[in-house]
Amino acid sequence: MIKIVVDLMGADKPANELVSGAIKAINENKDLTVVLCAKEEVILPVLDTLTYNKEQVEIVNCTEEITNNDIPTKAFRKKPDSSLVKGLNICKNDPLAGGFVSCGSTGAVLVSSMFILGRIGEVRPCLACLLLGNDGEFLISDCGANVDCKPEQIVDFAKMGVAYMKAKGIENPRVRLLSNGAEEKKGPDAIKEAHQMLKASGLNFLGNVEGKDILASTCDVVAADGFGGNTVIKTIEGTAKALFMDLLAKAKASTSEAEALVLKKTVKELMAKYDYNTLGGANLLGVTKPVIKGHGAGEAETFYNMIKEAYALAKGNMIGIMEKLLTE
Repeated sequence: MIKIVVDLMGADKPANELVSGAIKAINENKDLTVVLCAKEEVILPVLDTLTYNKEQVEIVNCTEEITNNDIPTKAFRKKPDSSLVKGLNICKNDPLAGGFVSCGSTGAVLVSSMFILGRIGEVRPCLACLLLGNDGEFLISDCGANVDCKPEQIVDFAKMGVAYMKAKGIENPRVRLLSNGAEEKKGPDAIKEAHQMLKASGLNFLGNVEGKDILASTCDVVAADGFGGNTVIKTIEGTAKALFMDLLAKAKASTSEAEALVLKKTVKELMAKYDYNTLGGANLLGVTKPVIKGHGAGEAETFYNMIKEAYALAKGNMIGIMEKLLTE
């Protein structure tokens, strides 16, 4: 049995609108239990309307909520009865707990996870986002947690990304390094040094990749500093949104109702493909349990995808693989 701890508070939508995503996840996996952290009076009426195995659900009543108005470095101490803090403590102390998911304040989730769960050794944790390219899923690691990075930290980001993809079933993940050119001499000093370190790391390192080639690249992990990785993520999102809005405008202007429906359906499918929330949100790698942070505007389906992802990482022993790689 694997438990996934779910923080149902702190998101834009109320917990009662999100809980169905957790129930959908357990109904698909009989060896999965969800630990729902929220106000009992909010989620119990909704749970009463749903069909599920009650042995697969644990409810933790929480009377406090951490919001975007709270200071991340102080919130986990000032609000010990919040869903975020209680949930992370359960994740830390319950040996069956395989991961934690939340759509709460990004800063609070990151800081609280590092303080409560703790880091793996001395590694600097990073954020990693799973995206869909022409060659299937790939992971960008780091995508926003660290701006100024040392070469050895970028190598650690690559190793943590490899552990993630191994847990997902890829035996020997292919790694590339984000740079402004494919040649190994391209990029700032930290990137050039990281390139040489990756060549000697024993990882399946295939060289640099430029931003324009990421979606078409044949790799499983893109190692990056947080500034570059975040820029890529935001550029992909912004470009995709602009193209999709243009397609929708053409659909509305179409004289054919059938053509308009086809275009709208295509746009919806493409938007889901390039939205990392569809694939499970952003992963905090480098702490002692899998932690997935979804968008604040996440819905029930977002929680379903995050829980499903955390469950897969726990079953695939991501933390064990990561600990081994980081000590090599």
